[in-house]
Amino acid sequence: MTTPAPSIPVLLCVDDEPGILKSLQRLFVGQPVRVLLAGSGQQALQLMQTEKVQLIISDMRMPQMNGAEFLAQAAQLQPDCYRILMTGYADLASTVQAINIGKIHRYVQKPWQNQELLTLIEEGLQLFRLVSANKQLTAQVARQNVELKALNHNLEEMVQHRTAQLKKTLHQLKAMIAQKEQDHKATLEVLYNIISSSPCLSGEFALNVSQTCVALARLLNLPREQRQQLRQAGLFSELGKLGLPTHLQLQPLHKMSPAERSQYLQHPQYAEDILAPAQHLQAVRDTIAQQYERFNGSGEPQHKVGTDICLTARVLAVARDFWLYVFQRLHPQPHTHEQALEQIRRHLGTWYDPEVVIALSTLVRSGLRTGNDRSSDGISVAELQPGMRLKHNLYNKKHLLLLPKGQQLTGPTIDSLQRYEIKHKESLVVPVEMVSPLDNTEEE
Repeated sequence: MTTPAPSIPVLLCVDDEPGILKSLQRLFVGQPVRVLLAGSGQQALQLMQTEKVQLIISDMRMPQMNGAEFLAQAAQLQPDCYRILMTGYADLASTVQAINIGKIHRYVQKPWQNQELLTLIEEGLQLFRLVSANKQLTAQVARQNVELKALNHNLEEMVQHRTAQLKKTLHQLKAMIAQKEQDHKATLEVLYNIISSSPCLSGEFALNVSQTCVALARLLNLPREQRQQLRQAGLFSELGKLGLPTHLQLQPLHKMSPAERSQYLQHPQYAEDILAPAQHLQAVRDTIAQQYERFNGSGEPQHKVGTDICLTARVLAVARDFWLYVFQRLHPQPHTHEQALEQIRRHLGTWYDPEVVIALSTLVRSGLRTGNDRSSDGISVAELQPGMRLKHNLYNKKHLLLLPKGQQLTGPTIDSLQRYEIKHKESLVVPVEMVSPLDNTEEE
């Protein structure tokens, strides 16, 4: 870099539409930042050769070089810069590509809300400053280590000082790791909201399948890692339907012709393609890909038999078909939980793993939790106070995720919920609990 680090943060906005760039430039008027504008990814990369950039805001859809390709190269040039992607829900495959190869930190939907974008940018700049401070601190610890060898007469005092610095560094590194995990969780929440907002899919169905998968996994004494995989596989089991023709997305299974049903059963493979760039979701992809295999080998696509089918896929198949009966998509008549269970039991040992069906029987007898069970478990937005924490995920009436479980409420968060109620004319019931500032309990 030929230019020294600036005293104020430098923001780089990249979009092939001049109107968007002007809107972003106006947004930062009066803000303590310096704004650079680029009309293409190539132009932005040239600027980054001579400019130290703290934060990038890039559009996804651009000619010649899209946002994912640009952000991937930007991450190599300046790894510490905070990367924000702007795009729309409809561009699912490109969004997933950008999340993985572009290494983005946050995702913003167009059109954006100015105050929310400013808040997001401030969070990004704070993380950039933390990373920079951590590097400086690490270099300082290294220098102090050299001094330690030269100052043997004061060895004990220097060791204690170095230990304190290392503990502080470790604490900062743990905070950064926690932030990355939170960003990964947010990415999955975006995928769920894409499902919920699609007119051809159902967020309620996805939630019910996911919760039943986790409940079955607990009854089967599966480890926490597999429970998490099943939670995600249940949510995204129908993600691949976005690749099907619209008439197949909307049509119940019991009304499909054999040819239509054969085409419909390809949706798990479409989901595999969508999630392929996310290597950390390999186990989830395998579960979704094998969900239509049958215990007796008559399933699709590989005709796996018995325990050759991964256990998580066997669990998903039972939970999925149970709710398909309840949602009246496998049979023209509506089914209660008990009637849906009886339909599943008819295929015990042929289509479904007997052990999983037995677990489902136990679950139905003890009372099955659904995505709507907690809709009245909470208080109104007007009663919220800073310091409260969400006991469960907060969804709107269309089953879009508004806030995740475990989030601690602040004044701005509560204000945002109040604005949401006014804008959408919808009253929210928020499931909360009071927490101590020292409470660091992690929830599954």
